[in-house]
Amino acid sequence: MNVLVAGFITIDRIDLNQRQITSIGGPPSYAGLLCARFGFDVTPLTKVGPDFPEEQVVWLARNGLALREVDRSSTKKTTRFRLVVKGEERSLYLVERCEDLSMAQVPDRQFNASLISPLAHEVSTPLFEEVRKRSDFTFLDPQGFVRMFDKSGKVYVDRWSDENVLGNVDALKMDLEEAYALTGTADGKAALAKLSKKVRKAVVTRGSEPALVLDGNKIAQVEVPKVKVVDSTGAGDIFAGALISSFLRSRDFLWSCCFGIAASSLSLTSIALGKIELPRSVDQQAKRLYASSTVVETV
Repeated sequence: MNVLVAGFITIDRIDLNQRQITSIGGPPSYAGLLCARFGFDVTPLTKVGPDFPEEQVVWLARNGLALREVDRSSTKKTTRFRLVVKGEERSLYLVERCEDLSMAQVPDRQFNASLISPLAHEVSTPLFEEVRKRSDFTFLDPQGFVRMFDKSGKVYVDRWSDENVLGNVDALKMDLEEAYALTGTADGKAALAKLSKKVRKAVVTRGSEPALVLDGNKIAQVEVPKVKVVDSTGAGDIFAGALISSFLRSRDFLWSCCFGIAASSLSLTSIALGKIELPRSVDQQAKRLYASSTVVETV
């Protein structure tokens, strides 16, 4: 089975409380590599610049993520983010932005699933529609649609709605801030109830609080494992990659969300791309979350 992951591959500088790390990142790196670890044929739909290290191109290819010539920009540098962590405060800055993804990059083939996860408005509506046509199952992380950037590059979230996108996805993942940007309400259950008129599968993550999963006309609550957070970079992409990998085999969305939550939570103890090395306890943790999940509302 094959998966397409659309979004920027990045070079991230992560300033933690007591150390600084530079690593490649972005949804194709985290979610794509994780899907490859689960045995899927993964195609990244991305853009990197001439500054992207050749040794990283080789490493990605060896791990199941092959960049094509069409994925390289000759004019703009690779997208770069800087994450600054001070205690509990987390600030994200856009430092460099590569060129938009283009229609010419979309492979002429059908995909079992696609993850559309822009970081900085690099996916246009026509490009989304082209990927959607070629995908049996389309999963959206809207982070790059709702993000805005101030003069310093600092990321903030603003309201966004595009019926051509939201009305044409099979599943959707949001945090509370993104749920507000899409629906105008920061209440997870109310946001899912609103979105249920457009999409039948969705999940709202709420940090360490229980996640909410819309599956058909039911909203379930899923506990989140308690872990010591070392680095949260890429955790949402780990969630998406684990969810898609599970769903393509099980076709059980609630179970797949539980697997994604377990994978994402346990990955928080690792730094940067170390997150793709999931511990064996993920499956056992997911089974525990699935067994304890409860339906809290019908829409």
